[in-house]
Amino acid sequence: MCEAEGASVAGTTTRCERRCRPRRGRAWHGARAVACGERRWRERRACSSAGASVEQPWSGIRVVEIGDGVAVSCAGKQFADFGADVVKVERLGGGEVRRLPPFPGDRPHRDRGGFHLSLNSGKRSLALDVCTPSGREVIGRLASGAQLAFVELPPAAAGAVLDALRRAQAAPSVVVMSPHGLDGPYRDRRENDLSVFAWTTRLHRHRLEGEPPLRYAPHVVAMQVGLTAAAAAAGAVWGQLHDGARRDAEVSAVEALAGNVDTSFVAWSLSGGAPSVPRRSRGTYPVGTYRCKDGYVQLTAGDSPFFERACRAIDRPDFIDDPRFLTKEVRPAHHEEFLAVFQPWLDARTKGEVFRAMQSERVLCTPILDISEALADAQSVARGSYVAVDQPGVGTMTLAGPPFRLGGVEGDRWSAGPAPCLGEHGGEILDGLGYSRDEQQALFRAGVTG
Repeated sequence: MCEAEGASVAGTTTRCERRCRPRRGRAWHGARAVACGERRWRERRACSSAGASVEQPWSGIRVVEIGDGVAVSCAGKQFADFGADVVKVERLGGGEVRRLPPFPGDRPHRDRGGFHLSLNSGKRSLALDVCTPSGREVIGRLASGAQLAFVELPPAAAGAVLDALRRAQAAPSVVVMSPHGLDGPYRDRRENDLSVFAWTTRLHRHRLEGEPPLRYAPHVVAMQVGLTAAAAAAGAVWGQLHDGARRDAEVSAVEALAGNVDTSFVAWSLSGGAPSVPRRSRGTYPVGTYRCKDGYVQLTAGDSPFFERACRAIDRPDFIDDPRFLTKEVRPAHHEEFLAVFQPWLDARTKGEVFRAMQSERVLCTPILDISEALADAQSVARGSYVAVDQPGVGTMTLAGPPFRLGGVEGDRWSAGPAPCLGEHGGEILDGLGYSRDEQQALFRAGVTG
């Protein structure tokens, strides 16, 4: 990738431009991209329904993914996982997503980081300096055989790359991700997860009354941006299938989070913009997260009839008619008295036991699972929610399965491929683009490819 340091956090909420080129109609769907030494992507990702083989929805589509952040990697994954040939164009030394922990044995390695292995599964890798004229020529050739391109680059590098994509013969639809969009006074700003979160007003609300704001877990923002970009891209591809017109989508990270995550945003505007923040629950209980013997459970049982049901679940039906807990108005003064009985009951039971006791009385309750518990959960096992992937250099690893199923439960044969080593497919990609071996060596010697 470009040697200019840093990568902008992805962007979201879309502005679409329609740019027409000669209509190709539905014949485009069956077209195959330039013969780039492609693997048999369709065969590996085919799913079947009622015994008949059915292609994955993005089979036959070439996607060029330019950038190495979490957001662009997440966007490309939504296409790679469902049949597309995704060519990931990366900076020569490997970028952000390859350097994020965890690593097996805590030994850093650019081909073995957990985020890379998950977000880049099933893609092909081309290490390329897109800041050079020769690098942008490669981008142009790649774009000529693609239907879609994702771009997430620092502002200084993005403009020239976008020009190369749009000048390509039969240029693809392009989805650009940036923190604030491509126009306006903030268009050149570079942000990270936390700063984007703050710009969206989410950070202001993400706190308890009287306490400082809290952030989400790392990379949640970038993942949301990537998923929004993928949705925009799916719309662009469908639109082109429908009428032959290519669409460019601009995705602003701040707009993506402001519009897609905070469901109370409209309420804020209608109340004069005065933000509200949650209070610690003292009068309404049991509500929230509670410790038990082997972890935590989440409960929502503060209102009738759930409070009364919870009392029966903990073998204290006498609390139902106890004057201390009889109404929501009198309960706040007796919160500690309730906890003095409730917490010992929890401490003596596992998450599973608490869950089953509450469920038997139809109380809203959920055990808070760790990773090993999620993998072993009966529902996850029955549906195959997690899949095993053989990753060279790592061994068998487990990835989250598809977020939706196509072709029926019994016939669903979704699978994920291994993540590529940095530049692993450079030779076959350049072969398919028509570069001779002498030209490939010249690009390598000049530091354009790696």
